[in-house]
Amino acid sequence: MGNSPTTAVRAPAPGRAAFDRDEQRRRKREAVLRVAASAFNRRGFAKTSMDDVAAVLGVSKPTLYQYFKSKQELLYACHQVAMDNGEAGLALAAAHDGSGLEKLIIYLRRYMEGIFGDLGNCPVLTDVDSLAPEDRENVVARRKRISAATKELIALGVADGSIGPCDPKLASLFALGVVNWIPAWYRDSGPNTPEQIMESFASLLISGLAAPASPPRPRAKAKPKA
Repeated sequence: MGNSPTTAVRAPAPGRAAFDRDEQRRRKREAVLRVAASAFNRRGFAKTSMDDVAAVLGVSKPTLYQYFKSKQELLYACHQVAMDNGEAGLALAAAHDGSGLEKLIIYLRRYMEGIFGDLGNCPVLTDVDSLAPEDRENVVARRKRISAATKELIALGVADGSIGPCDPKLASLFALGVVNWIPAWYRDSGPNTPEQIMESFASLLISGLAAPASPPRPRAKAKPKA
């Protein structure tokens, strides 16, 4: 027998193996959600079945049910992802050391990035009535918290002078209306990229909400020489 060293293949630690399984399941669940969101976009929630989602994924319906028990649960997960993005934007705004207007734009840009990114453009996010009653209550309550936080950012901007005098509640409805309506009209085949849309909307929000610049003070007239 030779003296050449051999390399032992170690089995992954139990904790690591469990982590890998959880990570694999999370990725598969995200893949299912993306396919479902895409199907909802194309056909609408009511016209999309679990069979349709399973067919696109190339799996059996029982396999699909390992990740989501129903079409309503898929819809609820879509709403959760969207609100995760809103809350991520609020966290970025809270960490920013700047004016209320700057915080508001940072938050809304991150919110828009999520709408264009995680699930693609998802018009079904406007559909709350199709959710199961308990899920509907959770979504409505969470949306209210996000709306209240938006209102607080605008009120902060009014207080620090970066946002012009306005009703923070109405201004928050305006800002969120701009963002939340994107899924209803945006199409990938349109003339503008998500980046162009976000940049334009940020500029429009700034121009619409920013406090007007103070007019320059008139210079004192020079006294006539004696």
